[in-house]
Amino acid sequence: MNVQLNDSGVPIIRQKTFAQKVKGFLLWTILVILTIAAALLVYLCVAGASEMAALTTLKKVSDHPYYTMSYENYDYTDLLNKELANNDEVIQFYKKKFFKSAAGFFPGSNENEYITKGSVAFFGRNFVNGYMKARIYNSYDAPILMVITKPQNGYKSWNIVDLSDVGLTSKKNLSQWSENTFQTVAAAYCTSEGMNQEGLSVSLISCPVAECEDTSLINITPFMAVRLLLDRTATVESAIDLLQGYDIDFSSGTYHFFISERADNSAIIEYVDGKMSVTYQSQELAHQVCSNKMENNTLPEASKDYSNLYQEISLYDFFDKALTSQYASNPGMSQSYAQLLVKDKSREMADTDEMHFGSNMYGTQYTVFYDTSKMKMQIIIENDSKSQSYTYDMTK
Repeated sequence: MNVQLNDSGVPIIRQKTFAQKVKGFLLWTILVILTIAAALLVYLCVAGASEMAALTTLKKVSDHPYYTMSYENYDYTDLLNKELANNDEVIQFYKKKFFKSAAGFFPGSNENEYITKGSVAFFGRNFVNGYMKARIYNSYDAPILMVITKPQNGYKSWNIVDLSDVGLTSKKNLSQWSENTFQTVAAAYCTSEGMNQEGLSVSLISCPVAECEDTSLINITPFMAVRLLLDRTATVESAIDLLQGYDIDFSSGTYHFFISERADNSAIIEYVDGKMSVTYQSQELAHQVCSNKMENNTLPEASKDYSNLYQEISLYDFFDKALTSQYASNPGMSQSYAQLLVKDKSREMADTDEMHFGSNMYGTQYTVFYDTSKMKMQIIIENDSKSQSYTYDMTK
């Protein structure tokens, strides 16, 4: 190394200029930031590889808004063991999973109140020796998310999520998922509707009464119960067996489960006086209807229906009468006929909602049809200008 000396033979030490000092400081700062970012990225990949991969698949499909997302290779053992009481606690679980003690500094929570949803679903025989299920979903205007899930050990399923259940409204742009990360991840565990590759479908519908006895079993939310049913069961009986292994926490809202399978079998599962109550499809009828009305025969009539809001609509009676008439003279029901019934009733419900609330913001958000003979699922997203239809093949 060549060292420059002065006249006395002493090495000359050149002082760095101010600009050189600033440049050096910036370089070190950038290096530190990149190191921290790389470490954080590695941590996130290890702590939540499935969740991070799912977020990269989030796509806006229509301006309803309607989104799709794929979520695979997930394991929620830790989530189950936490015995969370509601969807907000599911969101907080993922905040803590990703960021441990720093979780409180990051946004992401469900600030919405759980709301009553006027809905109806029905299951019946079609014309090709198969069965179909349909559902009208009514709620306040909110984004709808289709999550296609495949757990590490379980069935692939197609799940519909009302994102207001995790605090996301139509005013938020989910494509900027960095602002809504925890709600979007939690959505897969807050589904209220879906069907799996074996033909089992589950609809979570609000109702006046739901109370499950608190025992020594693991406590789960009704939304988490839907996740478990779609992932792990293929028949109505196996679904009932699975639910009997958990306590359902209805503190955030009262619901009953409408479950059907690929064969001629469906049931409405309710919780009354702490116990499970099962109402199977009648052997005398080729259909079963489920709405906000309770099915349990031990309840007084006043406890069975949301009469204060929905007495003009009479969802259950309308569809039960229409389907009874259809099957009295026909061996089956076409999807086009089912769609016609749903369309007419959705229009009537929207008019009634506007009368009640002075707005059509509360109305049909989507209708969905499950064809168990062709194993296809069609969801029709509703909005003010037009309906948009999307079909999913469950054999792929």
